[in-house]
Amino acid sequence: MQFPCPAGMTPAQLLEHLDPALRRIGDALLQRQPARASGDAATLRQTLDDASAWAYAELAPLLAAFDPALPLAQPGIRPQQLQAAYPAYWLFDAIDGAVQYLHGLPLWTTTLTLLVDGQPLLAWVYQPAQRMVYRAAAGGGATGNGAPLAVTAQADLALAMLATSFPNYPPRPQHEVDAFISRLAAVVPQVLAQRWMGPASLSLCQLAAGQLHAYWEQGSNLYDWLPGVLIAREAGALVTGLDGGGLDWGSEGILAATPLLQAGLVGAVAV
Repeated sequence: MQFPCPAGMTPAQLLEHLDPALRRIGDALLQRQPARASGDAATLRQTLDDASAWAYAELAPLLAAFDPALPLAQPGIRPQQLQAAYPAYWLFDAIDGAVQYLHGLPLWTTTLTLLVDGQPLLAWVYQPAQRMVYRAAAGGGATGNGAPLAVTAQADLALAMLATSFPNYPPRPQHEVDAFISRLAAVVPQVLAQRWMGPASLSLCQLAAGQLHAYWEQGSNLYDWLPGVLIAREAGALVTGLDGGGLDWGSEGILAATPLLQAGLVGAVAV
């Protein structure tokens, strides 16, 4: 796979080039964020739609000016739908962690990913509330605010801190709820802490930064996981499906962990 970068520009330089505009969009979304939750579902939906549409409208012409041949996935489209027509395209999530955003909480991110042949080759994740930027290029390592990232060498599962998520909008079927509860029941007795604190993109970056030891989630939300997957992998994490197999568009879950913990966690989450 080759990076579709302008002549003479490396992937790292491309991320650096895009960084100011992306930060500006994330900071503006922070300014638009409600201070507290609304009890009106219609207002919540409209607030999110308006913020996301504004961010997309700001970003689209910037990326088109960089390379009009690289499309930006339209809001709501399943990214894999683009793969047949476009070997490379941008995937943008203005607000990953929408529930937290709408409730005035800081645990949300803005993400941009470049996919080539369905694989993430560039990833940018910004947590505006902390002014923290995580970046990675495939084969080039990962950084947090410019400093190299590396997962910890923790080998003791009993001292591990894990994160997970279980989005419930739209409401999940009962068998998925039951499976999630079963996995929690298997994991919790074996670890120091199991937390549920924000979107996958943020938790995977925290894994990359050595602040968490693993992240797992059931479901088939690969397009949500991709930015954090690349950053975690480039920081040394092992990223697989919940069963320990490959992670792809057909996977029913994700497990990302420090290498010394991954095998033990597969046995806990592969219910």
